[in-house]
Amino acid sequence: MKPSTSHLPARMPTRFNELNSLYPLRPINDRIDLKNAGEVIDRLAVLGHRTRDQNDYLATLILLSEAYEAEEIADAMDRDKSSGLDALKYLMNGRGMKQADLARLLSLGASAVSMILSGDRPITADHARKLAKHFGVNGGVFL
Repeated sequence: MKPSTSHLPARMPTRFNELNSLYPLRPINDRIDLKNAGEVIDRLAVLGHRTRDQNDYLATLILLSEAYEAEEIADAMDRDKSSGLDALKYLMNGRGMKQADLARLLSLGASAVSMILSGDRPITADHARKLAKHFGVNGGVFL
């Protein structure tokens, strides 16, 4: 049975072992694990002040989430021979990212982003670098 984070405590634990008891650090194996990890990440990320243990736990959980997402992208590209555009759409969807968010990230106008998302304009190396940094993946995924 997968741990559920739907009932996270009002006050997040401050010690590493307590956090790990709440949501154990282990490899993320599916979208449910990723969603649950995301809820814990969101709760810790917005704290005004985090303890060292909370920071360490948060950093580790982010790494586990990014590793799962990177593996999912690689698997999807191997299975479907997906393009960089497919990887971008997948990541945007997973993060709830909108076209306007992408425009801000890439410092482009709405029409240019629309052309990229429709496949009428290529993802440049500069775009790939920005996307890689933002999503925590290898830039080659987008090219």
